[in-house]
Amino acid sequence: MSPHQTKTVTWCLALYASFCWVGCSRGGPGGIFSDGKISVSADKVVVEEREPTLSLPAVLEPSEKIEIQFPFDVKIDRVAVNLGDTVKQGDLLGTLNDQDFNLKLAQLRAERLEQETLLDKNNYFLRNRDRLLEEGKIDKSMYDSLESETKSIDARLSRIKADVALVENQAHALSITSPIAGMVSVKNISPGATVAAHQTLLAIVKNDPVFIAFNMPAADAGAVAKGANIQITIENFPGKNWTAPIVFVAPELDSASHHFNVKAQLANPNQIFKGGMEAEVRFTSPTKAKIMTVPAKAVLQELGKEYLYVIRQNRAWRVRVYTKKSLESPDLLEIMEGLQPNDLVVTEGQEKLKEGIEVNLWR
Repeated sequence: MSPHQTKTVTWCLALYASFCWVGCSRGGPGGIFSDGKISVSADKVVVEEREPTLSLPAVLEPSEKIEIQFPFDVKIDRVAVNLGDTVKQGDLLGTLNDQDFNLKLAQLRAERLEQETLLDKNNYFLRNRDRLLEEGKIDKSMYDSLESETKSIDARLSRIKADVALVENQAHALSITSPIAGMVSVKNISPGATVAAHQTLLAIVKNDPVFIAFNMPAADAGAVAKGANIQITIENFPGKNWTAPIVFVAPELDSASHHFNVKAQLANPNQIFKGGMEAEVRFTSPTKAKIMTVPAKAVLQELGKEYLYVIRQNRAWRVRVYTKKSLESPDLLEIMEGLQPNDLVVTEGQEKLKEGIEVNLWR
């Protein structure tokens, strides 16, 4: 290379470096151009049409659970079961002290009579409140509160009547019997002890069959139907799989998570499955769907909510999204809601972005 050529190349490199210093972003994505724009990297949303395979976390639940309580304190005479015992429907669980029980019933009846008398009095005042106010027999404050107070007394009386009916029904048989077949999972009673009102004396759970409960994203509502079979793996039984039919699909979404509850039913005659065990369900949707995926690094979180930035007309806009893990790659997330197929998603440089700010793409 001649000296003249060397000088020309050196001058070109210097000019190029000067140009980049003036016009390019500093430090890659997240840097700031000389015109104040933020540099970012972005990718297009990937869209595929396929029958999606869904894999979701699940938990095992008893198919039925009954808690035995009373609306007032009760004294226990006898206990016939222990924690963990298996019982049949109608089996004796314990007995109540009849003297104490009858005393509580008498107190409830007296409270019912008191509230009935009070309600009659308030209804009289309510019907005649205009005249009574004019005659000076009630003041304006009492006049204004009569309606709400009467409703409150009426509601309290209704609760007491329900409690009395429950107790009168139980008074014919002071024995506590199991309403279902299952296992004693809670036992808060002992002979001679008094159990407080509305406290659970005993709980019976039914684990055969057991439910596999999981939450489905709203976008996948068409992928499940009652009666369809799903594949199940249970954490405590590695290498084993079960098939179970779906028996329940919730009719409403959870407004916070945008999911709905689904339950499958699994036979458990040997009681090997326990409530609370973690599981995973997997199944393929019978309907083809357009699956949108983005790099996982594009999705940010704030206060438990997911969002990302999309570029529209050279500006960054924050978009709330709902995602789930992609079974194809751990580096991808499937977008269930929030994006359009032609969106351009920011993957680097988000930390300096604000709603509506102008951006330049870093290549």
